[in-house]
Amino acid sequence: MPVWSRTARARGKNHAAALFATAMLMLAPMAAPRAQDAPAPISFTQTGVTAEATAENGVIARERALANGRRAAWQRIAEAAGSTRSLSDSQIEAMTTSIIIEEERTSPTRYTGRITVNFNPSRARGYLGTAAAESGGDSGGGSGTPSDATADTRRPPSAGPAATTVEAIALYGSLNEWLELRRRLRDATARLDIVAISTDRARLRLGLRTAPGAAAEEMARQGVTFAPGSGAPGDAWRVALGGQS
Repeated sequence: MPVWSRTARARGKNHAAALFATAMLMLAPMAAPRAQDAPAPISFTQTGVTAEATAENGVIARERALANGRRAAWQRIAEAAGSTRSLSDSQIEAMTTSIIIEEERTSPTRYTGRITVNFNPSRARGYLGTAAAESGGDSGGGSGTPSDATADTRRPPSAGPAATTVEAIALYGSLNEWLELRRRLRDATARLDIVAISTDRARLRLGLRTAPGAAAEEMARQGVTFAPGSGAPGDAWRVALGGQS
Protein backbone atom coordinates (compact mmCIF):
# COMPACT_ATOMS: atom_id res chain seq x y z
CA MET A 1 0.00 0.00 0.00
CA PRO A 2 1.39 3.41 -0.89
CA VAL A 3 2.81 5.37 1.98
CA TRP A 4 0.59 8.34 1.24
CA SER A 5 -2.50 6.14 1.48
CA ARG A 6 -1.53 4.80 4.89
CA THR A 7 -0.76 8.33 6.07
CA ALA A 8 -4.08 9.70 4.84
CA ARG A 9 -5.96 6.86 6.51
CA ALA A 10 -4.15 7.50 9.81
CA ARG A 11 -4.91 11.16 9.56
CA GLY A 12 -8.55 10.35 8.94
CA LYS A 13 -8.70 8.15 12.05
CA ASN A 14 -7.03 10.81 14.17
CA HIS A 15 -9.43 13.42 12.85
CA ALA A 16 -12.46 11.27 13.70
CA ALA A 17 -11.10 10.62 17.18
CA ALA A 18 -10.56 14.32 17.69
CA LEU A 19 -14.10 15.09 16.60
CA PHE A 20 -15.48 12.44 18.98
CA ALA A 21 -13.44 13.80 21.91
CA THR A 22 -14.58 17.35 21.15
CA ALA A 23 -18.21 16.24 21.08
CA MET A 24 -17.86 14.51 24.45
CA LEU A 25 -16.30 17.62 25.99
CA MET A 26 -19.18 19.69 24.68
CA LEU A 27 -21.76 17.29 26.09
CA ALA A 28 -20.12 16.94 29.51
CA PRO A 29 -21.05 20.44 30.77
CA MET A 30 -24.60 19.85 29.56
CA ALA A 31 -24.91 16.64 31.56
CA ALA A 32 -23.61 18.14 34.81
CA PRO A 33 -26.58 20.41 35.55
CA ARG A 34 -28.98 17.49 35.07
CA ALA A 35 -27.35 15.76 38.01
CA GLN A 36 -28.03 18.89 40.07
CA ASP A 37 -31.67 19.28 39.05
CA ALA A 38 -32.90 17.64 42.28
CA PRO A 39 -34.07 20.35 44.72
CA ALA A 40 -31.89 20.99 47.76
CA PRO A 41 -33.26 19.64 51.07
CA ILE A 42 -35.28 22.18 53.04
CA SER A 43 -33.63 23.26 56.28
CA PHE A 44 -36.01 23.87 59.17
CA THR A 45 -33.30 25.78 61.02
CA GLN A 46 -32.82 29.32 59.74
CA THR A 47 -29.82 31.32 60.93
CA GLY A 48 -28.88 34.97 60.66
CA VAL A 49 -32.50 36.15 60.58
CA THR A 50 -33.01 39.87 61.21
CA ALA A 51 -35.42 40.71 64.05
CA GLU A 52 -36.26 44.33 64.72
CA ALA A 53 -39.18 46.45 65.88
CA THR A 54 -40.06 49.72 67.60
CA ALA A 55 -42.75 50.05 70.28
CA GLU A 56 -43.73 52.13 73.29
CA ASN A 57 -41.35 50.12 75.50
CA GLY A 58 -38.52 47.62 75.17
CA VAL A 59 -40.53 44.56 76.22
CA ILE A 60 -43.14 45.05 73.52
CA ALA A 61 -40.45 45.93 70.98
CA ARG A 62 -38.69 42.62 71.68
CA GLU A 63 -41.92 40.64 71.41
CA ARG A 64 -42.73 42.24 68.06
CA ALA A 65 -39.16 41.85 66.81
CA LEU A 66 -39.09 38.12 67.56
CA ALA A 67 -42.47 37.70 65.89
CA ASN A 68 -41.10 39.52 62.82
CA GLY A 69 -38.03 37.30 62.88
CA ARG A 70 -40.10 34.12 63.07
CA ARG A 71 -42.18 35.24 60.10
CA ALA A 72 -39.06 36.15 58.08
CA ALA A 73 -37.52 32.75 58.85
CA TRP A 74 -40.70 30.95 57.83
CA GLN A 75 -40.88 32.97 54.63
CA ARG A 76 -37.45 31.64 53.66
CA ILE A 77 -38.66 28.07 54.10
CA ALA A 78 -41.93 28.68 52.27
CA GLU A 79 -40.12 30.21 49.30
CA ALA A 80 -37.67 27.29 49.17
CA ALA A 81 -40.60 24.85 49.15
CA GLY A 82 -42.59 26.85 46.62
CA SER A 83 -45.47 27.32 49.08
CA THR A 84 -47.75 30.37 48.83
CA ARG A 85 -49.94 29.54 51.82
CA SER A 86 -50.37 32.45 54.22
CA LEU A 87 -50.00 31.68 57.93
CA SER A 88 -50.90 33.69 61.01
CA ASP A 89 -48.33 34.63 63.66
CA SER A 90 -49.89 32.10 66.07
CA GLN A 91 -49.54 29.29 63.51
CA ILE A 92 -45.89 30.15 62.94
CA GLU A 93 -45.23 30.36 66.67
CA ALA A 94 -46.91 26.99 67.27
CA MET A 95 -44.37 25.20 65.08
CA THR A 96 -41.37 27.13 66.43
CA THR A 97 -39.37 24.95 68.82
CA SER A 98 -36.81 27.57 69.83
CA ILE A 99 -35.27 30.94 69.07
CA ILE A 100 -31.58 31.50 69.71
CA ILE A 101 -30.35 35.08 70.03
CA GLU A 102 -27.19 35.49 67.96
CA GLU A 103 -26.79 39.20 68.70
CA GLU A 104 -29.05 41.97 69.94
CA ARG A 105 -29.19 45.70 70.62
CA THR A 106 -31.87 47.24 72.80
CA SER A 107 -33.06 50.73 73.65
CA PRO A 108 -36.05 52.00 75.65
CA THR A 109 -38.28 51.76 72.57
CA ARG A 110 -36.45 49.65 69.98
CA TYR A 111 -35.06 46.13 69.63
CA THR A 112 -32.69 45.02 66.89
CA GLY A 113 -31.16 41.58 66.71
CA ARG A 114 -30.11 38.60 64.65
CA ILE A 115 -31.58 35.23 65.55
CA THR A 116 -31.64 31.53 64.70
CA VAL A 117 -35.12 30.04 64.45
CA ASN A 118 -35.71 26.29 64.82
CA PHE A 119 -38.97 24.88 63.47
CA ASN A 120 -40.55 21.52 64.23
CA PRO A 121 -40.02 19.61 60.92
CA SER A 122 -43.20 17.53 61.07
CA ARG A 123 -45.41 20.51 61.88
CA ALA A 124 -43.72 22.63 59.23
CA ARG A 125 -44.15 19.95 56.55
CA GLY A 126 -47.82 19.78 57.47
CA TYR A 127 -48.23 23.45 56.61
CA LEU A 128 -46.08 23.20 53.49
CA GLY A 129 -47.92 20.14 52.15
CA THR A 130 -46.55 18.00 49.33
CA ALA A 131 -43.89 20.54 48.36
CA ALA A 132 -41.86 19.82 51.49
CA ALA A 133 -42.44 16.07 51.32
CA GLU A 134 -41.04 15.92 47.80
CA SER A 135 -38.04 18.09 48.69
CA GLY A 136 -37.10 16.08 51.75
CA GLY A 137 -35.48 18.18 54.48
CA ASP A 138 -33.50 17.73 57.64
CA SER A 139 -35.13 15.96 60.53
CA GLY A 140 -33.50 17.76 63.40
CA GLY A 141 -34.39 20.97 65.12
CA GLY A 142 -31.06 22.62 64.50
CA SER A 143 -28.40 23.04 67.14
CA GLY A 144 -30.63 21.79 69.94
CA THR A 145 -32.86 23.44 72.49
CA PRO A 146 -30.91 26.25 74.15
CA SER A 147 -30.79 26.40 77.91
CA ASP A 148 -29.15 29.76 78.57
CA ALA A 149 -30.96 33.01 79.31
CA THR A 150 -30.37 34.44 75.85
CA ALA A 151 -32.60 31.84 74.23
CA ASP A 152 -36.36 32.10 73.93
CA THR A 153 -37.54 28.49 74.08
CA ARG A 154 -41.15 27.91 73.02
CA ARG A 155 -43.51 24.98 73.31
CA PRO A 156 -46.94 24.54 71.78
CA PRO A 157 -49.88 25.14 74.15
CA SER A 158 -50.83 22.17 76.32
CA ALA A 159 -53.51 19.87 74.98
CA GLY A 160 -57.09 20.06 76.16
CA PRO A 161 -59.91 22.58 75.75
CA ALA A 162 -60.39 25.54 78.08
CA ALA A 163 -63.03 24.96 80.76
CA THR A 164 -63.03 28.58 81.94
CA THR A 165 -61.40 31.89 81.00
CA VAL A 166 -60.04 34.43 83.49
CA GLU A 167 -58.33 37.81 83.31
CA ALA A 168 -54.96 37.90 85.07
CA ILE A 169 -52.21 40.41 85.78
CA ALA A 170 -48.72 38.92 85.34
CA LEU A 171 -46.05 40.52 87.52
CA TYR A 172 -42.31 40.28 86.79
CA GLY A 173 -39.13 42.19 87.49
CA SER A 174 -37.18 41.64 84.28
CA LEU A 175 -37.51 40.49 80.70
CA ASN A 176 -36.09 37.05 81.53
CA GLU A 177 -38.63 36.63 84.36
CA TRP A 178 -41.43 37.43 81.93
CA LEU A 179 -40.16 34.94 79.35
CA GLU A 180 -39.89 32.20 81.97
CA LEU A 181 -43.32 33.00 83.42
CA ARG A 182 -44.89 32.94 79.97
CA ARG A 183 -43.23 29.60 79.19
CA ARG A 184 -44.65 28.02 82.34
CA LEU A 185 -48.09 29.46 81.72
CA ARG A 186 -48.09 28.03 78.20
CA ASP A 187 -47.49 24.61 79.69
CA ALA A 188 -50.12 25.02 82.42
CA THR A 189 -53.01 26.51 80.43
CA ALA A 190 -55.05 25.68 77.37
CA ARG A 191 -54.73 29.19 75.97
CA LEU A 192 -52.74 32.33 76.75
CA ASP A 193 -53.61 35.70 75.18
CA ILE A 194 -51.62 38.86 75.89
CA VAL A 195 -54.07 41.76 76.14
CA ALA A 196 -51.53 44.44 77.15
CA ILE A 197 -47.93 44.46 78.30
CA SER A 198 -45.45 46.87 79.92
CA THR A 199 -41.98 46.66 81.42
CA ASP A 200 -43.12 45.12 84.74
CA ARG A 201 -46.58 43.64 84.17
CA ALA A 202 -48.90 42.23 81.52
CA ARG A 203 -52.65 41.77 81.34
CA LEU A 204 -53.45 38.24 80.21
CA ARG A 205 -56.50 36.24 79.26
CA LEU A 206 -55.97 32.65 80.41
CA GLY A 207 -57.95 29.66 79.23
CA LEU A 208 -57.90 27.21 82.14
CA ARG A 209 -58.60 23.50 81.72
CA THR A 210 -60.01 23.29 85.27
CA ALA A 211 -61.64 25.60 87.82
CA PRO A 212 -59.37 28.46 88.99
CA GLY A 213 -58.78 26.85 92.39
CA ALA A 214 -57.58 23.58 90.89
CA ALA A 215 -55.56 25.49 88.30
CA ALA A 216 -53.81 27.40 91.10
CA GLU A 217 -52.69 24.11 92.66
CA GLU A 218 -51.38 22.86 89.32
CA MET A 219 -49.49 26.10 88.69
CA ALA A 220 -47.99 26.00 92.18
CA ARG A 221 -46.41 22.64 91.33
CA GLN A 222 -44.77 24.38 88.36
CA GLY A 223 -43.44 27.25 90.46
CA VAL A 224 -46.13 29.78 89.53
CA THR A 225 -48.36 31.60 92.01
CA PHE A 226 -51.93 32.15 90.83
CA ALA A 227 -54.12 34.01 93.30
CA PRO A 228 -57.29 36.09 93.16
CA GLY A 229 -57.08 39.89 93.33
CA SER A 230 -58.71 42.07 95.94
CA GLY A 231 -62.16 40.74 95.11
CA ALA A 232 -63.40 44.05 93.75
CA PRO A 233 -65.52 43.84 90.60
CA GLY A 234 -63.35 43.68 87.54
CA ASP A 235 -60.20 42.99 89.54
CA ALA A 236 -58.06 40.36 87.86
CA TRP A 237 -56.17 37.40 89.23
CA ARG A 238 -52.47 37.81 89.98
CA VAL A 239 -49.88 35.50 88.48
CA ALA A 240 -46.10 35.46 88.96
CA LEU A 241 -43.13 33.18 89.38
CA GLY A 242 -43.18 31.45 92.75
CA GLY A 243 -42.77 33.81 95.71
CA GLN A 244 -43.08 37.01 93.64
CA SER A 245 -46.82 37.75 93.77
